[in-house]
Amino acid sequence: MDRKRTVLITGGSRGIGRQMALDFGKAGYNVIINYNKSEKQAMDIVNELSANEIACQAIKADVSNAKEVAAMAEKVAYGPVDTLINNAGIAHINMFQFDKESDFDKVMGVDLKGVWLTTKAFLPGMINLGFGRIINISSFWAERGSSTETIYSAAKAGVNGLTKALSREVGEYVTVNAIVAGLIATEMNDTVPPDALIKIVDNTPVRRIGRPEDVSHAALFLADEKSSFINGALLHVDGGY
Repeated sequence: MDRKRTVLITGGSRGIGRQMALDFGKAGYNVIINYNKSEKQAMDIVNELSANEIACQAIKADVSNAKEVAAMAEKVAYGPVDTLINNAGIAHINMFQFDKESDFDKVMGVDLKGVWLTTKAFLPGMINLGFGRIINISSFWAERGSSTETIYSAAKAGVNGLTKALSREVGEYVTVNAIVAGLIATEMNDTVPPDALIKIVDNTPVRRIGRPEDVSHAALFLADEKSSFINGALLHVDGGY
C-alpha cells in the first residue's frame, strides 16, 4: 500500500487499548484514540507518540451513543481510517437475579451496540477505499460463559456473531475478525478474586494470565496486509484455556 495506514482504537486510553495505540504507532500507523472518560490517559499517549513524530489524535465519544460516534467520525484528522479496532468495553459482575434492566442496557450499549455503531460509521469509508480491517475484541467468556457475568458474556457472544456475519457481507474488501482474549492483566480485571485467578492460571496451559501486548501483537497481525485471507476468524489469545 502506497499510503500511510490509519487505525482507530475505541477505548484506546487504557489497558489493552493503550498498548495497541503505542504498538500501532511504533509500527508506522497514524493513531486515533477514542476515549470516553479517561482524557488525561488519552492525552498522555498522544504526547508520547507525538514526541516520536507519530501522528496521533484523541477523540472523546461514548460509543453507545450514535450521535457521538457520528461526530467522532467527522473529527478524524488523519485518514482515511482503514483499520478499526472495536476495543471499548465495560464489565459487570453480579448474580443474575440481582441484575437490573439498566445494567443490561449499559453493558450491551457499550460492549455490543458500540461495536455496531462504530463499525457502521467507518465501514463505508473502507469500502470506498477498497481495503479495510475490522478487529473486534471479544472474550473467552463469550464461549464458556462466566458465572456472575451473564450480561457481559452475552454481549461478547454477540460480538462474535456480528463478526462472523459481517465478514460474509464485506469480505471482498474488508476483513472482519475478532480476538477472543483470555484473562488479561488490566484494570478491568483488578477485582478478580485471588482464588479465581489461581484457578484460571491452573487451567491455562501456558501457566500465566495474558498481558496487553499479547492482544496487541495479535491485532497487528490481523491488521497487516498479508493477513488478507483471514476473515471471519475468532482468534483465541487465551493461553489455551
